[in-house]
Amino acid sequence: MVEDVVFREERERQRIQEEERQEQERLRQIKEQEEEARKADVILFLENFLEGIKNGRIKNKAENYTLNTCKVWSNFLGILKRFIQIYPFTWKDINKALADRFVSFLEKNGYMVTSINKYIICFKAMIQNAMDQELHNNPIALRAFSKKKIQETDKAKEIYLTKAELQALYEMPLEGLKDKVRDVFLVGCYTCQRFSDYARLEKENFTTTAKGTKVVRIVQEKTGNDVVIPILNDNLLHIAEKYGYDIPKVNDVILNRYIKQILKELSSTVPSLARKERTLLTMKEHEKEKQGLVSFDKGNVIKPRYELVSSHTARRSGITNLYLSGNFDTYQMMSISGHKDEKTFYEYIKLSSDEVADSIAKKMDERKEAISGDGLF
Repeated sequence: MVEDVVFREERERQRIQEEERQEQERLRQIKEQEEEARKADVILFLENFLEGIKNGRIKNKAENYTLNTCKVWSNFLGILKRFIQIYPFTWKDINKALADRFVSFLEKNGYMVTSINKYIICFKAMIQNAMDQELHNNPIALRAFSKKKIQETDKAKEIYLTKAELQALYEMPLEGLKDKVRDVFLVGCYTCQRFSDYARLEKENFTTTAKGTKVVRIVQEKTGNDVVIPILNDNLLHIAEKYGYDIPKVNDVILNRYIKQILKELSSTVPSLARKERTLLTMKEHEKEKQGLVSFDKGNVIKPRYELVSSHTARRSGITNLYLSGNFDTYQMMSISGHKDEKTFYEYIKLSSDEVADSIAKKMDERKEAISGDGLF
């Protein structure tokens, strides 16, 4: 009884201390579990990464990520959110089986091989970035993904517009928004640039060299390359003068919608624009086929050429016509387009087998005329 009285307060104090210790341990474990869950949350990591590259907090080799790259990562985030709802995973779960499921998921949703490879690159970059931040230590993850081999049949049909078709488009009488869309598209054809560059040209971009050559100077948005484009077609000057050298601002959605309509109208006098081409289904066409609204032949569809034209057709058209002129070497053409890699540059030259054969025959005829005799060499 005496002991109970004497040590009661001490035992109470010890009991309270033990309860506090247990509560602190419980809170510590909860915090630790929350931290582990945060580290394992792939979507949370990707959301933070996307926010960082958009606001400039996260750099790409000391440079800000371009708008186009941010758009690719934003699309990848949307895809991964849909995928993870079906196949939940954390960093430690990434292996070959998961990689195969991801590729199959993209294939079933109608993504082309070029797009699948683009998102595989994003997935691998995300894994490496998370590993660098010590969010996981899964060496298998990086080896799990391999890009698919691209065949010509895996690509949507990519066309270019000939010089004659571009001239007909230039001479086509148009008004209002269609007139502006046509002019912006032609600026892309005559400068060989991406939409992100040719759609933002202003007065300050039009200048001259020290020798008086009229040029367009830009810093390419995607690559950061300084490019000087000689004005090789007077049509470009006339379009620029029409707007006081401030090219109209038109977004790519509007351009893609209206340029197809414009070329469809033009096809009544320029039949080559209505020539049919076999291409692959778009995402929307895949959805319509799934819903039973339409039926296509083995993932292919036949379309008139004017429906295959988009904002990027301008760059392909410019580069291909530059090549067909035969007036410039590869270095000069790449200087105009801003390419640093020959392989990528030549992918923009969209000649059919017949056109290649015709160009070879033309060169041989020219050579025959240049030399005496009937020999080919």
